[in-house]
Amino acid sequence: MILHREGAVEMAQTHVDGASNTDAVELAQTIIDAQTTEIQEMEDLRANL
Repeated sequence: MILHREGAVEMAQTHVDGASNTDAVELAQTIIDAQTTEIQEMEDLRANL
């Protein structure tokens, strides 16, 4: 699950870095923020097992 989310962050970051449509960039940044939070939550859960 973490790898899947890391892939989403990577793809969204590529879009943020290269896109000119502000709505698309905002959406990609929202994806980055949400997925990064979920990655951290999963890593915290895994650390406490």
